[in-house]
Amino acid sequence: MAMTTKTIVPLFAVAHFCHHLSTGVLTPLLPLLRQDMELNYFQAGVLVSSLALSYGFGQLPMALLADRLSERALIVFGLIGTALCAAAVGLTTTYWQMVPCFIALGLLGATYHAPTSSFLSQSVPRESRGRTLGTHTIGGSASFLFTPVVAVALASWTGAWRWSFVVLAVPAFVMGIVIWLLTSADSDRGRVGRGGQEAAAVQGSNPLPNPDDVETASSSWREILGALGALVVLSVLMQVVLSSVHSYLPLYLVDRHGVKPDYAGILVGLVAGAGVVGAPLGGAISDRLGRKWVVLLSVALAGPFLFIVLRMPAHIWLPVTLALYGVSVSARMPAMESLIADVVRPDKRSTALGVYYLMGQETAGVVTPLIGRLIDLGGPHPVFNALSLGLCAVSAVAVAFRKRI
Repeated sequence: MAMTTKTIVPLFAVAHFCHHLSTGVLTPLLPLLRQDMELNYFQAGVLVSSLALSYGFGQLPMALLADRLSERALIVFGLIGTALCAAAVGLTTTYWQMVPCFIALGLLGATYHAPTSSFLSQSVPRESRGRTLGTHTIGGSASFLFTPVVAVALASWTGAWRWSFVVLAVPAFVMGIVIWLLTSADSDRGRVGRGGQEAAAVQGSNPLPNPDDVETASSSWREILGALGALVVLSVLMQVVLSSVHSYLPLYLVDRHGVKPDYAGILVGLVAGAGVVGAPLGGAISDRLGRKWVVLLSVALAGPFLFIVLRMPAHIWLPVTLALYGVSVSARMPAMESLIADVVRPDKRSTALGVYYLMGQETAGVVTPLIGRLIDLGGPHPVFNALSLGLCAVSAVAVAFRKRI
């Protein structure tokens, strides 16, 4: 079937939505898991990290496979695999059975983001790349809004949180088959041949990538590091704090504000779900004003917004500030992905994106259970305060050195 950019971007936005239905169930259900299995913060952190660490560890090898083999086949395999692993979580009966299931879920989930971002970045001209990747992010962000509500509703309706993992795994399985049927082997990623000519990223009338994308992009890893190093470090530092905060925020709301466990999971979904607005906005602005400034602005706003969220009482302004916080942090994602695509040649792009995701996911995965242990020892409020102040420090660095980055 012939596909153009007008059809392939919505198709992968839906795939992104379904992908996060499988991978995004844990955090909103964490309060219910803790209550049912009598877990402490450290044990809950181990579950989160078993998913996050494997998700990060899998980024680089999956990206290397994508650059050398077939992005299409890898994405399809990953969607079906994540669905099966998420369903397996729902079939477990003990805590330690869940850990290997989350590890497998993370490894197979790593097949999606880097290959898909690389694939989409080559299917459009550079000047609309940010908007395209931002539109794709809408699918994932919408899933983070939808998943907590449906997961908690299913758990309440069935009386068991396990059914949420099983039911929400089905769309990813179906979407893997749909992508396989609606695309063909010829619609696999554009590659740079020996003669320097790129194949079309998708079959049919889809435009070729901008020739400048090949001629001006960095060809060596040293050049890539020089162009991206400082921004990547800031972005990863921000990701580490955000991941730790996001993982424990439902539990924080329960323990600090007395929010009901099911409502806490739904409320935290506003942070990631705000990417429905923040991601396309950040991507579109980066097309006009530059990727660097959007990334720096997002980093600069994240710390102060989190500081406000933690001091907001549990009434109507708490959801509002959570949403604003989510908009500010999600604007960074398509801008950073577009910057990597601008700098890196297409034949190395999936690998570069994989390294970027690896750094953020692995660091966050290691830090998250350590944060949980600190919370067990000192309480959630002091630790969350320290995290918010640390993110404010990162924000200050971004503002102070904005002209040198």
